[in-house]
Amino acid sequence: MKIPEDFIYYLSLHEDCNERLLARAEGLTAGDVEVSQHLEVARIKKMVYAVMGEVHRMKAFVRLSFLGTSVLYGFFKPRHKIGEHICDHFARRNAGIIVVLGNGRESWISIFREDRIWQDHCQGLSETLERLKSALHCSEDGSNVEGLWQVYYDSQYCPERKNLVAFRRYMPRRDQEAAGIRLVQNKKNATLGEFLGESEGCTEK
Repeated sequence: MKIPEDFIYYLSLHEDCNERLLARAEGLTAGDVEVSQHLEVARIKKMVYAVMGEVHRMKAFVRLSFLGTSVLYGFFKPRHKIGEHICDHFARRNAGIIVVLGNGRESWISIFREDRIWQDHCQGLSETLERLKSALHCSEDGSNVEGLWQVYYDSQYCPERKNLVAFRRYMPRRDQEAAGIRLVQNKKNATLGEFLGESEGCTEK
């Protein structure tokens, strides 16, 4: 990874960021942070990388399920203050759909419409979903979607490519828990076609 020009934004999302560090960073360029050997600047660099790494992992591993046809939701418990950032990311990828990410303590809501983002920061995930169900008059029907997603991820498992050491190095247990995922190990492979009950005579394209 390379320090981005907007590194101060990522620094501000770190759990240990404070006003003094932000003021120190204001006088630096991305190039300064990249090459400086000063202890405090090195700390800033490490903090920026930590946030960027968590952002990258959460974008890749957070799973979304449907609540009715208007809401996508997922478990999300980040270490850093990236809830709004990640929720906005998924909202932009699913324009017109309400995206809710959260955990037992807090949740974030985003919706992207007409080139604008609407946001909210609420109580725990379950409370927020209950409130949305009542407001939208929809019922919980995400179980089938969750099953479909799980079979899809299981179908990607290939014993020949298994490298659990590398996986755990780049996706520590804490990040797995933050994204609400589980590690698939030695499960019988299944395909989406089998899950959907398609005939054995279908061919791959």
